[in-house]
Amino acid sequence: MRQAGGDFGSVLLGRRGASRRARRVRVTALLVLTSWLANAVGAGFAVLLITVGIPAPSVFAPDLLLVNAVVVPAFIAAAFMTAHVIGITVIWHRLAWMERDRVPSDRDASRALNLPRWLITVELSCWLSGAVLMGVLYGSHDLRLVPKVVGISVLGGFVVCGVVYQLAEFCMRPVAAIVLRTHVPSERTHGLLTRSLGAWALGSGLPLLGITMIMVFAMIVGDVTITQLAMSALVLAAVAAVTGITMTLLNQSRVAAPLRNVIDGMAKVERGRYEAEVTVYDASILGVLQAGFNSMAGGLREREVVRDLYRRQVGEQVARASIESAPALGGVERTVAVIFIDLIGSTTLAATRPPIEVVSLVNRFCAVVVEEVGRHGGLVNKFEGDAVLAIFGAPTELDDPAGCALAAARVMTRRLVVEVPEIGAGCGVSYGVVVAGYVGAADRFEYTVIGDPVNEAARLSSAAKADPSVPWASAPAVIAAGVDEAGRWRPGPATVLRGRTAPTQVYLSGT
Repeated sequence: MRQAGGDFGSVLLGRRGASRRARRVRVTALLVLTSWLANAVGAGFAVLLITVGIPAPSVFAPDLLLVNAVVVPAFIAAAFMTAHVIGITVIWHRLAWMERDRVPSDRDASRALNLPRWLITVELSCWLSGAVLMGVLYGSHDLRLVPKVVGISVLGGFVVCGVVYQLAEFCMRPVAAIVLRTHVPSERTHGLLTRSLGAWALGSGLPLLGITMIMVFAMIVGDVTITQLAMSALVLAAVAAVTGITMTLLNQSRVAAPLRNVIDGMAKVERGRYEAEVTVYDASILGVLQAGFNSMAGGLREREVVRDLYRRQVGEQVARASIESAPALGGVERTVAVIFIDLIGSTTLAATRPPIEVVSLVNRFCAVVVEEVGRHGGLVNKFEGDAVLAIFGAPTELDDPAGCALAAARVMTRRLVVEVPEIGAGCGVSYGVVVAGYVGAADRFEYTVIGDPVNEAARLSSAAKADPSVPWASAPAVIAAGVDEAGRWRPGPATVLRGRTAPTQVYLSGT
Protein backbone atom coordinates (compact mmCIF):
# COMPACT_ATOMS: atom_id res chain seq x y z
CA MET A 1 0.00 0.00 0.00
CA ARG A 2 1.42 3.36 -1.02
CA GLN A 3 1.38 5.86 1.81
CA ALA A 4 1.15 9.63 1.79
CA GLY A 5 4.61 11.08 1.15
CA GLY A 6 6.11 7.64 0.54
CA ASP A 7 6.26 4.48 2.62
CA PHE A 8 8.73 6.13 5.02
CA GLY A 9 7.26 9.63 4.97
CA SER A 10 9.40 10.90 2.08
CA VAL A 11 10.13 9.82 -1.47
CA LEU A 12 13.84 10.42 -0.74
CA LEU A 13 13.85 7.29 1.43
CA GLY A 14 12.65 4.88 -1.23
CA ARG A 15 9.91 2.27 -1.04
CA ARG A 16 9.14 -0.53 1.36
CA GLY A 17 9.48 -3.07 -1.44
CA ALA A 18 13.14 -2.19 -2.09
CA SER A 19 15.73 -4.84 -1.31
CA ARG A 20 17.66 -4.66 1.92
CA ARG A 21 20.88 -3.98 0.06
CA ALA A 22 19.24 -1.05 -1.73
CA ARG A 23 18.10 0.28 1.64
CA ARG A 24 21.58 -0.13 3.08
CA VAL A 25 23.20 1.75 0.21
CA ARG A 26 20.57 4.51 0.24
CA VAL A 27 20.78 5.05 4.00
CA THR A 28 24.57 5.12 3.99
CA ALA A 29 24.64 7.65 1.15
CA LEU A 30 22.03 9.85 2.85
CA LEU A 31 23.92 9.80 6.15
CA VAL A 32 27.13 10.83 4.39
CA LEU A 33 25.32 13.67 2.62
CA THR A 34 23.81 14.66 5.96
CA SER A 35 27.27 14.90 7.50
CA TRP A 36 28.53 17.02 4.60
CA LEU A 37 25.55 19.36 4.86
CA ALA A 38 25.85 19.63 8.64
CA ASN A 39 29.55 20.47 8.47
CA ALA A 40 28.90 23.05 5.77
CA VAL A 41 26.22 24.67 7.96
CA GLY A 42 28.49 24.55 11.01
CA ALA A 43 31.44 26.00 9.12
CA GLY A 44 29.28 28.78 7.69
CA PHE A 45 27.95 29.58 11.15
CA ALA A 46 31.51 29.72 12.57
CA VAL A 47 32.79 31.93 9.75
CA LEU A 48 29.83 34.26 10.18
CA LEU A 49 30.55 34.65 13.88
CA ILE A 50 34.29 35.12 13.40
CA THR A 51 34.00 37.72 10.66
CA VAL A 52 30.78 39.60 11.50
CA GLY A 53 29.24 38.33 14.71
CA ILE A 54 32.34 38.81 16.88
CA PRO A 55 34.71 40.87 14.72
CA ALA A 56 37.11 41.87 17.50
CA PRO A 57 39.73 40.80 18.15
CA SER A 58 40.31 40.05 14.49
CA VAL A 59 41.84 36.78 13.23
CA PHE A 60 42.98 38.43 9.99
CA ALA A 61 46.20 39.96 11.32
CA PRO A 62 49.15 39.81 8.88
CA ASP A 63 51.15 37.45 11.11
CA LEU A 64 48.28 34.93 10.96
CA LEU A 65 48.34 34.65 7.15
CA LEU A 66 50.06 31.23 7.17
CA VAL A 67 47.66 29.90 9.78
CA ASN A 68 44.59 31.20 7.95
CA ALA A 69 45.72 30.23 4.45
CA VAL A 70 47.46 26.87 5.02
CA VAL A 71 47.29 25.32 8.49
CA VAL A 72 43.59 25.77 9.23
CA PRO A 73 42.35 24.70 5.75
CA ALA A 74 44.68 21.67 5.81
CA PHE A 75 43.44 20.62 9.24
CA ILE A 76 39.80 21.07 8.23
CA ALA A 77 40.29 19.00 5.07
CA ALA A 78 42.16 16.24 6.93
CA ALA A 79 39.63 16.14 9.77
CA PHE A 80 36.73 16.18 7.32
CA MET A 81 38.09 13.30 5.24
CA THR A 82 39.11 11.24 8.28
CA ALA A 83 35.75 11.67 9.95
CA HIS A 84 33.89 10.71 6.79
CA VAL A 85 36.01 7.66 6.05
CA ILE A 86 35.48 6.48 9.62
CA GLY A 87 31.78 7.34 9.41
CA ILE A 88 31.17 5.47 6.15
CA THR A 89 33.09 2.43 7.40
CA VAL A 90 31.22 2.25 10.69
CA ILE A 91 27.80 2.89 9.12
CA TRP A 92 28.37 0.25 6.46
CA HIS A 93 29.58 -2.23 9.08
CA ARG A 94 26.72 -1.58 11.50
CA LEU A 95 24.18 -2.17 8.73
CA ALA A 96 25.84 -5.34 7.41
CA TRP A 97 23.09 -7.52 8.91
CA MET A 98 20.61 -6.05 6.42
CA GLU A 99 22.12 -7.93 3.47
CA ARG A 100 22.01 -11.24 5.34
CA ASP A 101 18.22 -11.10 5.16
CA ARG A 102 17.73 -12.09 8.76
CA VAL A 103 16.02 -10.71 11.83
CA PRO A 104 18.42 -8.27 13.53
CA SER A 105 19.70 -9.31 16.92
CA ASP A 106 19.24 -7.04 19.92
CA ARG A 107 22.82 -5.87 19.43
CA ASP A 108 22.25 -5.17 15.72
CA ALA A 109 19.03 -3.29 16.50
CA SER A 110 20.58 -1.21 19.26
CA ARG A 111 23.65 -0.30 17.17
CA ALA A 112 21.46 0.66 14.22
CA LEU A 113 19.06 2.84 16.21
CA ASN A 114 21.98 4.50 17.99
CA LEU A 115 23.77 5.46 14.77
CA PRO A 116 22.58 9.12 14.98
CA ARG A 117 24.08 9.42 18.47
CA TRP A 118 27.30 7.79 17.34
CA LEU A 119 27.54 10.23 14.42
CA ILE A 120 27.18 13.29 16.64
CA THR A 121 29.85 11.84 18.95
CA VAL A 122 32.26 11.62 16.01
CA GLU A 123 31.38 15.09 14.74
CA LEU A 124 31.67 16.68 18.18
CA SER A 125 35.03 14.98 18.75
CA CYS A 126 36.37 16.42 15.50
CA TRP A 127 35.13 19.93 16.28
CA LEU A 128 36.42 19.83 19.87
CA SER A 129 39.81 18.68 18.57
CA GLY A 130 39.69 21.54 16.11
CA ALA A 131 38.82 23.95 18.92
CA VAL A 132 41.91 22.88 20.87
CA LEU A 133 44.13 23.22 17.81
CA MET A 134 42.67 26.62 16.91
CA GLY A 135 43.21 27.80 20.45
CA VAL A 136 46.86 26.78 20.33
CA LEU A 137 47.52 28.21 16.86
CA TYR A 138 45.80 31.55 17.36
CA GLY A 139 46.72 31.83 21.03
CA SER A 140 50.40 31.62 20.20
CA HIS A 141 49.95 34.90 18.32
CA ASP A 142 47.38 36.66 20.51
CA LEU A 143 45.97 35.25 23.74
CA ARG A 144 42.85 37.35 23.32
CA LEU A 145 41.93 35.18 20.32
CA VAL A 146 41.79 31.97 22.38
CA PRO A 147 38.30 32.41 23.90
CA LYS A 148 36.97 33.67 20.57
CA VAL A 149 38.19 30.83 18.32
CA VAL A 150 37.63 28.13 20.93
CA GLY A 151 34.14 29.35 21.82
CA ILE A 152 33.11 29.71 18.18
CA SER A 153 34.56 26.30 17.28
CA VAL A 154 32.63 24.65 20.11
CA LEU A 155 29.49 26.51 19.11
CA GLY A 156 29.96 25.40 15.48
CA GLY A 157 30.40 21.83 16.67
CA PHE A 158 27.09 22.02 18.52
CA VAL A 159 25.42 23.30 15.36
CA VAL A 160 26.84 20.39 13.36
CA CYS A 161 25.74 17.87 15.98
CA GLY A 162 22.25 19.31 16.07
CA VAL A 163 21.82 19.21 12.30
CA VAL A 164 23.27 15.69 12.09
CA TYR A 165 20.96 14.35 14.78
CA GLN A 166 17.86 15.97 13.28
CA LEU A 167 18.57 14.65 9.78
CA ALA A 168 20.14 11.29 10.68
CA GLU A 169 16.97 10.03 12.37
CA PHE A 170 15.10 10.94 9.20
CA CYS A 171 17.62 9.09 7.03
CA MET A 172 17.44 5.99 9.27
CA ARG A 173 13.72 5.37 8.74
CA PRO A 174 14.16 2.55 6.16
CA VAL A 175 16.43 0.75 8.64
CA ALA A 176 14.18 1.50 11.62
CA ALA A 177 11.25 -0.01 9.72
CA ILE A 178 13.05 -3.37 9.76
CA VAL A 179 14.36 -3.06 13.30
CA LEU A 180 11.07 -2.01 14.85
CA ARG A 181 9.32 -5.15 13.66
CA THR A 182 11.03 -7.13 16.39
CA HIS A 183 12.79 -4.61 18.63
CA VAL A 184 11.20 -2.05 20.96
CA PRO A 185 13.61 0.74 21.95
CA SER A 186 13.74 1.39 25.68
CA GLU A 187 13.54 5.19 25.29
CA ARG A 188 10.71 5.25 22.79
CA THR A 189 8.32 7.23 24.98
CA HIS A 190 10.85 10.07 25.40
CA GLY A 191 11.67 10.57 21.72
CA LEU A 192 9.36 13.53 21.06
CA LEU A 193 10.63 15.47 24.06
CA THR A 194 14.23 14.90 23.01
CA ARG A 195 13.47 16.01 19.46
CA SER A 196 11.62 19.12 20.58
CA LEU A 197 14.39 20.17 22.96
CA GLY A 198 17.00 19.48 20.28
CA ALA A 199 15.11 21.56 17.74
CA TRP A 200 14.80 24.43 20.23
CA ALA A 201 18.48 24.24 21.19
CA LEU A 202 19.58 24.29 17.56
CA GLY A 203 17.06 26.83 16.34
CA SER A 204 17.04 29.26 19.26
CA GLY A 205 19.36 28.13 22.02
CA LEU A 206 22.61 28.33 20.09
CA PRO A 207 21.93 31.77 18.57
CA LEU A 208 21.05 32.99 22.08
CA LEU A 209 24.31 31.53 23.32
CA GLY A 210 26.08 33.35 20.50
CA ILE A 211 24.51 36.65 21.54
CA THR A 212 25.61 35.96 25.10
CA MET A 213 29.16 35.35 23.86
CA ILE A 214 29.10 38.70 22.03
CA MET A 215 28.19 40.50 25.21
CA VAL A 216 30.90 38.69 27.18
CA PHE A 217 33.54 39.54 24.55
CA ALA A 218 32.37 43.14 24.51
CA MET A 219 32.94 43.37 28.24
CA ILE A 220 36.33 41.60 28.04
CA VAL A 221 37.74 43.49 25.05
CA GLY A 222 36.32 46.81 26.10
CA ASP A 223 36.94 48.66 22.83
CA VAL A 224 33.90 47.38 20.92
CA THR A 225 31.82 50.18 19.45
CA ILE A 226 28.06 50.40 19.71
CA THR A 227 27.84 49.94 15.94
CA GLN A 228 29.87 46.72 16.06
CA LEU A 229 27.81 45.39 18.95
CA ALA A 230 24.56 46.25 17.20
CA MET A 231 25.75 44.65 13.96
CA SER A 232 26.74 41.47 15.78
CA ALA A 233 23.40 41.28 17.57
CA LEU A 234 21.50 41.85 14.32
CA VAL A 235 23.45 39.12 12.54
CA LEU A 236 22.77 36.57 15.27
CA ALA A 237 19.13 37.64 15.51
CA ALA A 238 18.80 36.98 11.77
CA VAL A 239 20.50 33.62 12.23
CA ALA A 240 18.13 32.83 15.10
CA ALA A 241 15.12 33.71 12.93
CA VAL A 242 16.28 31.50 10.05
CA THR A 243 17.37 28.56 12.18
CA GLY A 244 14.29 28.84 14.40
CA ILE A 245 11.90 28.65 11.45
CA THR A 246 13.96 25.90 9.79
CA MET A 247 14.07 23.74 12.90
CA THR A 248 10.39 24.29 13.60
CA LEU A 249 9.45 23.20 10.08
CA LEU A 250 11.83 20.25 10.21
CA ASN A 251 10.53 19.09 13.58
CA GLN A 252 6.97 19.56 12.40
CA SER A 253 7.61 17.43 9.33
CA ARG A 254 9.14 14.66 11.45
CA VAL A 255 5.97 14.57 13.54
CA ALA A 256 3.57 15.11 10.66
CA ALA A 257 4.92 12.36 8.37
CA PRO A 258 4.00 9.43 10.67
CA LEU A 259 0.67 11.08 11.43
CA ARG A 260 -0.06 11.50 7.72
CA ASN A 261 0.65 7.82 7.17
CA VAL A 262 -1.79 6.89 9.93
CA ILE A 263 -4.44 9.33 8.67
CA ASP A 264 -4.05 7.92 5.15
CA GLY A 265 -4.47 4.40 6.53
CA MET A 266 -7.55 5.44 8.53
CA ALA A 267 -9.12 6.89 5.38
CA LYS A 268 -8.62 3.56 3.63
CA VAL A 269 -10.16 1.67 6.56
CA GLU A 270 -13.11 4.07 6.48
CA ARG A 271 -13.64 3.12 2.83
CA GLY A 272 -13.68 -0.55 3.79
CA ARG A 273 -10.08 -1.37 2.82
CA TYR A 274 -9.19 -3.29 5.96
CA GLU A 275 -5.93 -4.51 4.43
CA ALA A 276 -4.52 -1.03 5.06
CA GLU A 277 -1.16 -1.06 6.84
CA VAL A 278 1.41 1.63 7.56
CA THR A 279 5.15 1.16 7.81
CA VAL A 280 6.39 1.55 11.39
CA TYR A 281 9.58 3.55 10.99
CA ASP A 282 9.56 6.00 13.91
CA ALA A 283 11.36 5.00 17.11
CA SER A 284 9.48 7.54 19.23
CA ILE A 285 5.97 7.31 20.62
CA LEU A 286 4.75 8.05 17.09
CA GLY A 287 5.96 4.56 16.24
CA VAL A 288 3.65 3.25 18.95
CA LEU A 289 0.82 5.06 17.16
CA GLN A 290 1.80 3.51 13.81
CA ALA A 291 2.02 0.03 15.34
CA GLY A 292 -1.27 0.61 17.13
CA PHE A 293 -2.97 1.47 13.86
CA ASN A 294 -1.67 -1.75 12.30
CA SER A 295 -2.98 -3.73 15.27
CA MET A 296 -6.35 -2.01 14.95
CA ALA A 297 -6.52 -2.66 11.20
CA GLY A 298 -5.54 -6.30 11.78
CA GLY A 299 -8.34 -6.65 14.33
CA LEU A 300 -10.81 -5.10 11.91
CA ARG A 301 -9.66 -7.48 9.16
CA GLU A 302 -10.16 -10.45 11.45
CA ARG A 303 -13.55 -9.17 12.58
CA GLU A 304 -14.60 -8.62 8.97
CA VAL A 305 -13.59 -12.19 8.06
CA VAL A 306 -15.60 -13.55 10.99
CA ARG A 307 -18.53 -11.31 10.10
CA ASP A 308 -18.43 -12.42 6.48
CA LEU A 309 -18.33 -16.08 7.48
CA TYR A 310 -21.19 -15.52 9.92
CA ARG A 311 -23.20 -13.75 7.23
CA ARG A 312 -22.62 -16.59 4.81
CA GLN A 313 -23.64 -19.21 7.36
CA VAL A 314 -26.78 -17.62 8.82
CA GLY A 315 -27.79 -15.18 6.08
CA GLU A 316 -27.51 -11.43 5.71
CA GLN A 317 -30.80 -10.70 7.47
CA VAL A 318 -30.01 -12.75 10.57
CA ALA A 319 -26.48 -11.39 10.73
CA ARG A 320 -27.69 -7.79 10.54
CA ALA A 321 -30.37 -8.41 13.16
CA SER A 322 -27.80 -10.05 15.46
CA ILE A 323 -25.47 -7.06 15.17
CA GLU A 324 -28.21 -4.49 15.73
CA SER A 325 -29.62 -6.24 18.81
CA ALA A 326 -28.00 -8.91 20.96
CA PRO A 327 -29.58 -12.30 20.16
CA ALA A 328 -31.23 -14.25 23.00
CA LEU A 329 -32.95 -17.61 23.29
CA GLY A 330 -36.67 -17.54 22.55
CA GLY A 331 -38.90 -16.34 19.75
CA VAL A 332 -41.95 -14.38 18.69
CA GLU A 333 -44.94 -15.22 16.53
CA ARG A 334 -44.58 -14.04 12.95
CA THR A 335 -46.72 -14.59 9.86
CA VAL A 336 -44.36 -15.83 7.17
CA ALA A 337 -44.17 -17.72 3.91
CA VAL A 338 -41.99 -20.79 3.74
CA ILE A 339 -40.31 -22.56 0.82
CA PHE A 340 -39.06 -26.10 1.19
CA ILE A 341 -37.26 -27.57 -1.80
CA ASP A 342 -35.91 -31.13 -1.72
CA LEU A 343 -33.78 -33.05 -4.24
CA ILE A 344 -35.23 -36.14 -5.87
CA GLY A 345 -33.32 -39.38 -5.54
CA SER A 346 -30.43 -38.01 -3.55
CA THR A 347 -29.69 -41.45 -2.05
CA THR A 348 -29.41 -43.03 -5.50
CA LEU A 349 -27.38 -40.05 -6.68
CA ALA A 350 -24.84 -40.51 -3.89
CA ALA A 351 -24.59 -44.24 -4.57
CA THR A 352 -24.07 -43.97 -8.33
CA ARG A 353 -21.81 -40.92 -8.68
CA PRO A 354 -18.43 -39.92 -7.20
CA PRO A 355 -18.70 -37.79 -4.05
CA ILE A 356 -16.95 -34.84 -5.72
CA GLU A 357 -19.53 -34.85 -8.52
CA VAL A 358 -22.41 -35.10 -6.05
CA VAL A 359 -21.10 -32.13 -4.08
CA SER A 360 -20.70 -30.13 -7.29
CA LEU A 361 -24.29 -30.86 -8.32
CA VAL A 362 -25.66 -29.98 -4.88
CA ASN A 363 -23.69 -26.71 -4.89
CA ARG A 364 -25.07 -25.77 -8.31
CA PHE A 365 -28.56 -26.56 -7.07
CA CYS A 366 -28.07 -24.48 -3.90
CA ALA A 367 -26.56 -21.57 -5.84
CA VAL A 368 -29.77 -21.16 -7.87
CA VAL A 369 -31.97 -21.44 -4.78
CA VAL A 370 -29.93 -18.97 -2.73
CA GLU A 371 -29.79 -16.45 -5.57
CA GLU A 372 -33.56 -16.44 -6.15
CA VAL A 373 -34.47 -16.43 -2.48
CA GLY A 374 -32.18 -13.46 -1.88
CA ARG A 375 -33.42 -11.65 -4.98
CA HIS A 376 -37.00 -11.89 -3.71
CA GLY A 377 -36.20 -10.74 -0.18
CA GLY A 378 -36.17 -14.08 1.58
CA LEU A 379 -33.74 -15.81 3.92
CA VAL A 380 -32.19 -19.22 3.32
CA ASN A 381 -32.50 -20.55 6.85
CA LYS A 382 -31.15 -24.08 6.55
CA PHE A 383 -29.34 -26.45 4.25
CA GLU A 384 -30.68 -29.79 5.40
CA GLY A 385 -28.48 -32.18 3.47
CA ASP A 386 -30.22 -32.33 0.10
CA ALA A 387 -32.98 -29.86 0.99
CA VAL A 388 -33.24 -26.10 1.55
CA LEU A 389 -35.57 -24.21 3.90
CA ALA A 390 -36.23 -20.54 3.07
CA ILE A 391 -38.27 -17.97 5.00
CA PHE A 392 -40.01 -14.84 3.77
CA GLY A 393 -41.06 -12.29 6.40
CA ALA A 394 -38.63 -13.03 9.22
CA PRO A 395 -36.42 -11.68 10.65
CA THR A 396 -36.97 -8.86 8.11
CA GLU A 397 -40.59 -7.97 7.47
CA LEU A 398 -41.89 -7.93 3.89
CA ASP A 399 -44.96 -6.19 2.48
CA ASP A 400 -45.99 -9.35 0.60
CA PRO A 401 -44.12 -12.36 1.98
CA ALA A 402 -46.47 -14.85 0.30
CA GLY A 403 -46.12 -13.21 -3.11
CA CYS A 404 -42.33 -13.04 -2.78
CA ALA A 405 -42.12 -16.72 -1.84
CA LEU A 406 -44.39 -17.82 -4.69
CA ALA A 407 -42.41 -15.76 -7.23
CA ALA A 408 -39.11 -17.15 -5.95
CA ALA A 409 -40.47 -20.73 -6.16
CA ARG A 410 -41.64 -20.25 -9.73
CA VAL A 411 -38.37 -18.75 -10.98
CA MET A 412 -36.01 -21.13 -9.17
CA THR A 413 -37.96 -24.18 -10.37
CA ARG A 414 -37.80 -22.98 -13.96
CA ARG A 415 -34.07 -22.22 -13.65
CA LEU A 416 -33.24 -25.58 -12.05
CA VAL A 417 -34.79 -27.45 -14.95
CA VAL A 418 -32.51 -25.58 -17.36
CA GLU A 419 -29.33 -25.02 -15.34
CA VAL A 420 -29.18 -28.25 -13.30
CA PRO A 421 -30.95 -30.80 -15.52
CA GLU A 422 -29.03 -33.73 -13.98
CA ILE A 423 -31.22 -33.67 -10.87
CA GLY A 424 -34.80 -32.78 -10.02
CA ALA A 425 -36.35 -31.23 -6.93
CA GLY A 426 -39.78 -30.90 -5.43
CA CYS A 427 -40.70 -27.39 -4.26
CA GLY A 428 -43.45 -26.54 -1.78
CA VAL A 429 -44.69 -23.16 -0.57
CA SER A 430 -46.71 -22.61 2.61
CA TYR A 431 -47.96 -19.64 4.58
CA GLY A 432 -49.01 -19.05 8.19
CA VAL A 433 -48.03 -18.23 11.73
CA VAL A 434 -44.75 -19.57 13.11
CA VAL A 435 -42.51 -18.89 16.09
CA ALA A 436 -39.34 -17.21 14.82
CA GLY A 437 -36.30 -16.85 17.06
CA TYR A 438 -33.18 -18.42 18.49
CA VAL A 439 -33.29 -22.08 19.50
CA GLY A 440 -30.57 -24.07 21.24
CA ALA A 441 -28.46 -23.58 24.35
CA ALA A 442 -26.98 -20.45 25.90
CA ASP A 443 -23.58 -21.07 24.30
CA ARG A 444 -24.76 -22.55 20.99
CA PHE A 445 -27.95 -21.51 19.23
CA GLU A 446 -29.31 -20.67 15.79
CA TYR A 447 -32.10 -18.67 14.23
CA THR A 448 -35.00 -20.72 12.90
CA VAL A 449 -38.78 -20.89 12.56
CA ILE A 450 -41.02 -23.52 14.11
CA GLY A 451 -44.64 -24.13 13.21
CA ASP A 452 -47.10 -26.00 11.01
CA PRO A 453 -46.31 -23.98 7.85
CA VAL A 454 -42.78 -25.42 7.90
CA ASN A 455 -44.07 -28.98 8.10
CA GLU A 456 -46.69 -28.27 5.45
CA ALA A 457 -44.08 -26.86 3.03
CA ALA A 458 -41.96 -30.01 3.52
CA ARG A 459 -44.98 -32.25 2.76
CA LEU A 460 -45.86 -30.16 -0.30
CA SER A 461 -42.29 -30.49 -1.63
CA SER A 462 -42.53 -34.28 -1.31
CA ALA A 463 -45.78 -34.32 -3.29
CA ALA A 464 -44.32 -31.93 -5.88
CA LYS A 465 -41.58 -34.43 -6.75
CA ALA A 466 -44.07 -36.04 -9.13
CA ASP A 467 -43.27 -33.19 -11.56
CA PRO A 468 -40.06 -31.23 -10.67
CA SER A 469 -40.94 -28.49 -13.15
CA VAL A 470 -44.07 -27.44 -11.20
CA PRO A 471 -43.90 -26.08 -7.66
CA TRP A 472 -46.79 -26.66 -5.25
CA ALA A 473 -48.29 -24.09 -2.89
CA SER A 474 -50.93 -24.14 -0.18
CA ALA A 475 -54.17 -22.22 -0.66
CA PRO A 476 -53.42 -19.75 2.18
CA ALA A 477 -50.16 -18.79 0.44
CA VAL A 478 -51.88 -17.99 -2.86
CA ILE A 479 -54.79 -16.21 -1.17
CA ALA A 480 -52.40 -14.02 0.85
CA ALA A 481 -50.28 -13.10 -2.19
CA GLY A 482 -50.76 -9.99 -4.28
CA VAL A 483 -53.12 -10.11 -7.23
CA ASP A 484 -50.40 -10.23 -9.88
CA GLU A 485 -48.58 -13.17 -8.34
CA ALA A 486 -51.71 -15.04 -7.28
CA GLY A 487 -52.93 -14.90 -10.88
CA ARG A 488 -49.94 -17.00 -11.95
CA TRP A 489 -51.13 -19.98 -9.91
CA ARG A 490 -54.00 -22.36 -10.73
CA PRO A 491 -55.93 -24.58 -8.36
CA GLY A 492 -54.75 -28.16 -8.19
CA PRO A 493 -56.15 -31.27 -6.51
CA ALA A 494 -57.13 -31.36 -2.85
CA THR A 495 -54.49 -33.72 -1.53
CA VAL A 496 -54.11 -35.49 1.79
CA LEU A 497 -50.49 -34.77 2.61
CA ARG A 498 -48.31 -37.31 4.38
CA GLY A 499 -48.94 -37.33 8.11
CA ARG A 500 -52.28 -35.49 7.83
CA THR A 501 -55.90 -36.63 7.84
CA ALA A 502 -57.69 -33.72 6.18
CA PRO A 503 -57.12 -32.84 2.51
CA THR A 504 -55.09 -29.75 1.66
CA GLN A 505 -56.08 -27.56 -1.25
CA VAL A 506 -52.97 -27.01 -3.34
CA TYR A 507 -52.14 -24.63 -6.15
CA LEU A 508 -49.74 -25.26 -9.01
CA SER A 509 -47.63 -22.75 -10.88
CA GLY A 510 -49.25 -21.95 -14.16
CA THR A 511 -46.40 -19.87 -15.73
